Amino acid sequence: MMELYLHNLLSNFLGLVAILALNLCTPLAFFRSWRNYIINESGWKFLLFFIPFLLMISMVSQYRVQRPIKKLSDLIRRGDVVPDEIERDGRRRLLNLPFIISLINLSAYFFIPSLYLGAAYLIGEPPFVLVRAVNYLMVGLVVATFSFFLIEDRSRITLVPLFFPEGRLTDVNGTIRISIRRRIQILIGAGTLNPMFILMVTLAFVLWETNEPELVRGIFLFCAMLCGIFIATAFRLNDLVCHSILTPIGELLRALDKIKGGDLTQMPRVFSNDELGVLGDAAREMTQSLVEKEKIRDAFGKYITPEIRDLVLAGRIPVNGERREATLLFSDLRDFTPYVEGNDPEEVFLSMREYFTAMQSTIREHQGLVLQYVGDEIEAVFGVPSQDDGHAESALRAAIAMRKGLERFNAERERQGKIPFKHGIGIHTGTVLAGNTGSEDRLSYTLVGDTVNLASRIQDLTKELHCDILVSAETVEKLRQAFPLFREPPRPVKGFSLPVTVYRVLNSYVP
Repeated sequence: MMELYLHNLLSNFLGLVAILALNLCTPLAFFRSWRNYIINESGWKFLLFFIPFLLMISMVSQYRVQRPIKKLSDLIRRGDVVPDEIERDGRRRLLNLPFIISLINLSAYFFIPSLYLGAAYLIGEPPFVLVRAVNYLMVGLVVATFSFFLIEDRSRITLVPLFFPEGRLTDVNGTIRISIRRRIQILIGAGTLNPMFILMVTLAFVLWETNEPELVRGIFLFCAMLCGIFIATAFRLNDLVCHSILTPIGELLRALDKIKGGDLTQMPRVFSNDELGVLGDAAREMTQSLVEKEKIRDAFGKYITPEIRDLVLAGRIPVNGERREATLLFSDLRDFTPYVEGNDPEEVFLSMREYFTAMQSTIREHQGLVLQYVGDEIEAVFGVPSQDDGHAESALRAAIAMRKGLERFNAERERQGKIPFKHGIGIHTGTVLAGNTGSEDRLSYTLVGDTVNLASRIQDLTKELHCDILVSAETVEKLRQAFPLFREPPRPVKGFSLPVTVYRVLNSYVP
């Protein structure tokens, strides 16, 4: 915080020194008498009082302005909880601080010329006082500009990283914003127009009081022409410089906006070999890298489900797994071995791909997730990893939809003269351990637990009971809607000591 005071103090001190130097060197009779007063009549005592007085007023004003910033800074540095209102006010004041400080400085330098002009009018002084007023005013513009950029630079180095660790400065409401074009215009105005204006005003009054008007008039006209040429050149250079900076930035923003929207087809154009050119090349390399990563991501999503892919890439899968309640669905093709033996491998692969595509689409439509394909079997889960309170009902609806989908699939196969498929589906609900399993260098997202095994065994029971869909009693208890179900007597299953009660899903249900 102290650095901000010192930089503003430095700006004002340099401004007062500049005014003193201009007044001491001005070739006008009024200022010659003023110089004698300063040098020979102890006027320096007045300056020793006047300059610290002005600087003290500036420091007091800045202290009051920076209080919200200091309050927020102290809380953050102490590690205390920051109330939203204090954070909002501190951030807003920090972003507005350069504007406020420069406005305070500019007001002071406007106020002093007003005093000079008012005193000159009241006491009838020659209008040469206007020169001093112009000096104060023009130097005040420079001081305001200088203090703006000094305060902004120091706050960016010291406080902005503290207040905005995640960036997003543009999201703060109630702040003043100044474009790059306007910044360049201010710099050209402060560095070019101000000194020219002071020069022309001084020459005008030299012409007024001189005994050799012809000589001074020639100098005045020459300087006026020179200033006019330089001002016109400055304005044209301003346009060219703004265009050379803003065009590459605009192109980069356009490209980034498309990238943000997911469009990676257009690369940002590069216009120069300076720092903006380096930035443009970096943006092109970043875009190309994103294109490559998107290709890898899409390819990755074809080997595992997109949901699992996104969880893996985001690092949100627990290392040691997590216990969740879920509903498992196993689907297996019937009489598939004879079909494989009687058909070409290409035909078998194509038919399996078409079947898996149709079934996977149906499962996804009901918020299910296909975990893996094992031979001609599908393992799917509902309620994991995405939360679904009605996962049991979703799984049953998916199974019934798979039944209807298989009918349509077989109708197309029969039209092509191919053998229709049959499948059996088993559904069971219970607790599973979901997470990554495998070796340290090759992992697989899977579900572990008796729930998984029992769901697979229930699918096997469809062969014994000669039906296509069986649901466990645990799943039926979770259903919130009535379905046409037929309760089978309890049956023993391999690997479980107690018999299992299952329900046959009748064909009368239309989803």
